[in-house]
Amino acid sequence: MDYSEIMAENGRKGGFAKAEKYKPLIREVVRLFVSKPHMTQQEIARKVGISQGFVCEHTKSPFTKLQRYERLIKDIIGELTDEEVDKILFKAKLEEKFLVHQDDVNTIKNHKRSKI
Repeated sequence: MDYSEIMAENGRKGGFAKAEKYKPLIREVVRLFVSKPHMTQQEIARKVGISQGFVCEHTKSPFTKLQRYERLIKDIIGELTDEEVDKILFKAKLEEKFLVHQDDVNTIKNHKRSKI
């Protein structure tokens, strides 16, 4: 029996299995962050029962912040649907991946320019 099997017997999970328990919390954080733009991160953290750092980590995407500001500007009152939250999280992940690859593209372009 290896170490991970022993840990699993003791009820410990890692990786994706461990992350599954945070998905409902992340969804609630994003829902409150976007639908209640007047709430601070600290207020959201207290309401959900998590740390302010957790809220910060899951609301730092520029797309998520843009959605929050659009809600504030439009003065929309009401709850986000699950579909809207899924779209926000999906677009935030795409944006994150794009930004990572954009740095790679810029590095390659700069490298090619320096050799010419």
